[in-house]
Amino acid sequence: MVRGTLRRRLLVNAVVDPDEAASRLPLGLRPHVTPLGTVVGCCLLDIEQLRPRPLPAPAGIRMRAAAHRISAEWEDERGDTVVGVFVPGRCTDSRLAVALGGRWFPGVHRPARVVIRETDTGLSWRVEGDGEFDIAVAVTTTASHPLGSAGCDPVGGTCLAATIGLSPDRTGALEGARMAPERRDAREAIVEELSSSFISAFTTAQPAPAYLMEDIAVTWTAGDGPSIASVVTSK
Repeated sequence: MVRGTLRRRLLVNAVVDPDEAASRLPLGLRPHVTPLGTVVGCCLLDIEQLRPRPLPAPAGIRMRAAAHRISAEWEDERGDTVVGVFVPGRCTDSRLAVALGGRWFPGVHRPARVVIRETDTGLSWRVEGDGEFDIAVAVTTTASHPLGSAGCDPVGGTCLAATIGLSPDRTGALEGARMAPERRDAREAIVEELSSSFISAFTTAQPAPAYLMEDIAVTWTAGDGPSIASVVTSK
């Protein structure tokens, strides 16, 4: 188990045609479909006090990271449907996470430069990776009362409620990580500017609401994948 605090978590979203989303998913996963389509996007993370559970908070590190997400569902070993996300890639400015991800804990990370700046009205967030992972977004944060996942639109309800992310390990097989925040409330963020190589690669992508979570304690544990063993392949 790993613990930390989400200083900020920005979820930038789009909705796409489920058939296009399906073409990006590995065997054993299918797109999760909302009334607006399938949610895809970028999860931008600013984590503080990240450490293994036995260690006190002051011993933790700060880590800025980004992950691409496709809302998906699958059957677990009991035959129950699980709604989570497929994460085709992650990147981070933490050398430790790059070295240990996919070895000590699920989640292979590529190295990247991450810059976050506060503005008078919101945030600007830039991720400079290897081209496939370049993200630049500027958002205005609203003063509205935070909403839980149940109080959001179908996009917010889907992306805030997801608990398990499946991603390729170092061999290409799927591994799972479960995120358990102490609460799931978020504010809607108005996207003023967005450049995302991942979102723009979907030909059917339409803008969807973005959400900002702040100052939330979180634990991460290994999570179960689909009952069908899957290996990620190009489609």
